[in-house]
Parts: sequence; C-alpha cells; structure tokens
Amino acid sequence: MKPIRCLIVDDEDLIIQRLQLFFEGLSNTGSPFELVGKAYSGDEGLEEAARLQPDLVITDIIMPGMDGITMIEQMKTAMPHTDFIILSAYSDFHYAKRAIQVDVSDYIVKVPLNEDELLQAMNKAALHLREARQKEEQLRKLDMSILNNRYRVFKQFFQELLQGEIKTEQADGVMSSYDMRLLQDSYCCIVMEMDHYTTFINQYPISDQSILKYGILNVVEETLRDFGSSFACDIDRHRFIGFLSWPYMHSMQESELKYWQVGQTLVANVQTYLKQSISVGMSLPATGWREIPAAYAKALAACESHYYTGAEAVITPFQPAASGTGDARRVRSRLQDICQMLQRELEDAEEIKSALQSLRSLAEGERLPKTVMTGLLKEFMIAARSRLAMWKQDMEEAGDEGLDYMTLAEQIEFLTAQLADHVVSRDVPSRSDIAKAVDYIERNLTERLSLQVIAKQANLAPAYFSSLFKKEMKESLVDYINRKKIERAAELLQVSSYSNQELCDIVGIMNEAYFCTLFKQKTGSTPRQYCKTVQQSAGPR
Repeated sequence: MKPIRCLIVDDEDLIIQRLQLFFEGLSNTGSPFELVGKAYSGDEGLEEAARLQPDLVITDIIMPGMDGITMIEQMKTAMPHTDFIILSAYSDFHYAKRAIQVDVSDYIVKVPLNEDELLQAMNKAALHLREARQKEEQLRKLDMSILNNRYRVFKQFFQELLQGEIKTEQADGVMSSYDMRLLQDSYCCIVMEMDHYTTFINQYPISDQSILKYGILNVVEETLRDFGSSFACDIDRHRFIGFLSWPYMHSMQESELKYWQVGQTLVANVQTYLKQSISVGMSLPATGWREIPAAYAKALAACESHYYTGAEAVITPFQPAASGTGDARRVRSRLQDICQMLQRELEDAEEIKSALQSLRSLAEGERLPKTVMTGLLKEFMIAARSRLAMWKQDMEEAGDEGLDYMTLAEQIEFLTAQLADHVVSRDVPSRSDIAKAVDYIERNLTERLSLQVIAKQANLAPAYFSSLFKKEMKESLVDYINRKKIERAAELLQVSSYSNQELCDIVGIMNEAYFCTLFKQKTGSTPRQYCKTVQQSAGPR
C-alpha cells in the first residue's frame, strides 16, 4: 500500500510533540500514515508543503502571521489532490464555516486532543485519497486507451489507403467520425527512415527496439506539432510517415526554407534525444485525401534517395534529381566479373576490396532505384555462395534481408568485410578477429560496450561482425556481454558483500533494476539471495 505522507502545522510545540509521538505509535501498527514534516506557522507550512508534497496536512487555525485556513486556500491551488484536517482550540461556528468553505476533510477540537477521533478523521481522509487515486488512474488508463485506439485506427487507415484497400473518395467519410481534420487544408507528406537499421536490430534486443522506435515516433510527433497541425505514425519496420499542415508561401525561396527547417529539426531532435539517425524525404504541398497516395510516393522516393547520399539526409522537392544512365546491365556485368574472381584462390583480399569499391563508383554513377540495385547485390550473394562452396566455406545468409535496410555504402562495406574475410581465412581454423573482440570485452567489461566499438576492434563491419560473432560464440553479442558482466558480479559476491548499486558500478550496468533482472535470469536468484546462499555454503568462519 502506498504510504500517505503527512505534514503537521501548529505553533504550539507541545501539540507538535504530542502528534509526533502519535505518529510513532502508528508506525508500529502497520498504519499507512507517515509523518514527513512539521511546521510552526502558516508561512513555514507553505514552504514545507511545496518541498514535501504531502498527501494530508493536519493544521491549526490560529497561528502567528498567516492563519491555517488562508494557508489551506493557497496550498489547494498548488496541490489540488491534498486533503486537510483542522485541529483547533476553538469550536466557534465562524471557523467551522470557513473550514467548510475550503472543503477540509474534518474539523476537530484539539483541547483536549482525542487521538481516536483524530485517527478516525485520518482514516476518512485516507479513504478519500485512495478513491481519488483510483479514479485518477482509471481516467488515465481510459485516456491512454482512447488515445491508443485512435492512433491504431489512424495507422491502419493510412496503411489501407496507401495500399489501395480504401478508396480516396471514401476517406473523408471514414475519418470524419474520428475528428481527423488535418487533411482538409494543404499539407506536406513526410517520410522518415531509420539509418543503419541493420546495425540497429543487431545491437538492441527486440524489447529495446520497440521502446526506441516508440521514442522516435514521440519525438517526430512533438517536432511536427511545433510547426503546425500534424499527424505521424510508423508505416513500416524502419519507416515513419507524417502529415503537416502546410501554410501558403509567397515564394519558392520561402517554401524551400520551411522545408529545410522542418527536415533538419526532425533529424537533429531524433539524434539529440535518442542518439538515433534518420533521413527525411518530403513531398510538394498536396490537398485532400485523393492526393495522399501520390504525395506519399514522392516523399518515399525522396527519402530513398539517401541510399546514395548517406545518413541524416534531408531531401526536399526542390532538390534536382541526380542524373544517371540507370543501366542495370553494366552493374550486373561488373558483379559477374567479381564473382569470377572468387573462383581463383586469391593471395589476399585487396583485389576483392578494390573490385567492390569500383562497383560502388559505377553504381553511384548509374543511380539505379534502390530496389533494383539491392536485388542485383542479392543475386551476387547467391552466386558468391556457390563459388565459396568450392572452398568448403559457408557464407552467412542472414545478410540478405539486412541489405534492404542499408545504404549503398553500407552494402558495399558489408560485402567487402564478408568476402574479404572468407578469402583471408579459408585456410585458417580459428577466428583471430573474434578472439580480439572477446579479449577487448574482457578488458573493458566495466564500460558500456557498443557494437560499433567492438566491431572496430575486430576490423569488421558492425552488421557482419554481429552475425559472425553469434555464429562463432553460439550467442548474440548482447547476451555474451551481459552473461560476462553477471559472471563477474557473481564472482565478487563469492568474495565479499556488495550492494546492488556497487555491483552495477563495477560491471558497468547503469540501471539497478535491469541488473537485478539480468542477475536472476542468469543465476536463478537475486544478488542478495545469491550472496546468502554463498555464505551458508561456506559455513562459519
């Protein structure tokens, strides 16, 4: 049961002492009432209440300076959920009437003080407080439920609209019942895509991925709201869509400046608050439900152009499309040449690296659509596997889908790391690169270790290193690091007693609750239980 925090205000020291003894007696009975402070005047009572935020204030009326009822009136403004009990030496109707006007929970004559009567009044106030808390929680859950259901309806509606399952002429009628008025005016469609998504899903467990993506959506919503009426939702595993009411602009220069301001603020805020990277593509202003599919297609195409330009790109409708011949045959021919190279037993990996960099330059010149270029790279990976099979080596297939979420530079980096690694290690039985990474983890176990930093120690691309580590070590990098940290903590508890926070500091886990959860998952008991078991097994010393 949540304790009910109490503050007493009275100018008589004997009453204060009497009430302190009264609360000490209650603490031995399992009572929910907890005395958190005392004050000797109305002014001091206001200061203490602001600092302590009590649930219940027990106060006298007649005090030097500000009287108790005036104090209550001011407290109620700042603390509307706090209850009040008046202890007065006066039974005068004038005071009782004023107490009723400020809606105090009870009015008790304190000469003589009847503790049973006071406790009864406190229990009455406690019941009122609990009912208010329950009602507030029910309203909060109801508000969240309505908000979440409304959000889900909007998300599903936009997905069905973009997929053609809902006709644009039906949209206005469908959404009017949900008071969705955003698209009645001119609007801009914005598509935001998470950069480095393959690294993201390899670096974070699924639960953390969901939290971070939800956080990105919240930042996007707050950012767009600063610019006007808006709506945003996730539209794909790594994409978000937003609609922002677009004001009339007097010139192209003014409009372009607005686009840049919105896009750059989105990118900066997601990076600042969540340390995540996104790219943004935007459509020209559109009007009405009928223009949504076309506006989305333009924003999506703009956003996907960061495939060639790199992370944290902002692509506005005013940017000229990059020129390119778009000849897929030239790219496929170059990939076939590289595949032929794999039939030879190369002396080192430099030839492969040089060939793939040449391929990247060619692809940047051709500027094929992302789906076409990625498809060609997937074909190449299938062919490369058959060549590497001649060397009796396996090539990870987990990277195929991951290519869909990479920029061209990341795809080339991934292929370079994977192919070069197979070339140099085809006759090497052990994995020295993984051994280097493991050694680095052991030496820096107290630090917050990231995938990028550890992959750098192995001189491998993060996405490839993550899949290779799991294959070699039979567990993911995150699970390995967490297991090692908990093993270190368990070793320490076998030697001496430590608090949970001390263990967190030693093994480099920032959150105490998360540490305790991990410890129990790995050992089957809490740190305290584990320490007690170790001490019992050791016997008396």
